[in-house]
Amino acid sequence: MGTNLKDRLIQERFPTIMVPRYEALPTCPLHQTRLLMARGGLYIDTFQPFGSFRRCLWFADRDLPYGEVEEVDDFSGILKDSQVTAIFENSILPQAAEYADDNREWAGWIVWSKKEGYSYLPLNFEASAASVFIRQRPVLPEDTHLVIDVHSHGRMKAFFSSTDDVDDSGGVWLSVVLGSYARNEGRHNFLYKCRVVVEGFFFDLEVEP
Repeated sequence: MGTNLKDRLIQERFPTIMVPRYEALPTCPLHQTRLLMARGGLYIDTFQPFGSFRRCLWFADRDLPYGEVEEVDDFSGILKDSQVTAIFENSILPQAAEYADDNREWAGWIVWSKKEGYSYLPLNFEASAASVFIRQRPVLPEDTHLVIDVHSHGRMKAFFSSTDDVDDSGGVWLSVVLGSYARNEGRHNFLYKCRVVVEGFFFDLEVEP
């Protein structure tokens, strides 16, 4: 490792690990994200209090002289968790629908702590028909973590915009966009777009809460 302090900080914060070929790969430290150079290519690997996630970023066209790793995905199951689905049904969808009826977008968070599990966190935001602006991102307690960042497009199609890409440029969480709102027999119906965000890399999920 070099002597420059900035380089050392970058490598400590976001290291690149050569995967051992003849011994076990050390577990990713909690709260850390790293790159893994493996036999099959380059992987991104993160370990957060709410789960682990590992995906290939680049597949090598020949075997590299390193060990093998497999992809890991604890995050997709979060959207099926009973606490999370209850939060969507009881808090998020009704509020997003209320804003959609007023032709405005909406935003909210789902956070996780070891003591409480998943819970809904309201946000202080300004909303219009085309945007939602969070006035101030909440400062979470040390043992509480953002897991799902949700915003709605009302009756417009659900998609991730270039502004969303900038907002999701750092950190690790799931991002969900609600769109194509319609009320059907008293139920709030939305279509979903979901992705995993890992330090500016995006991985689409085909899972709906």
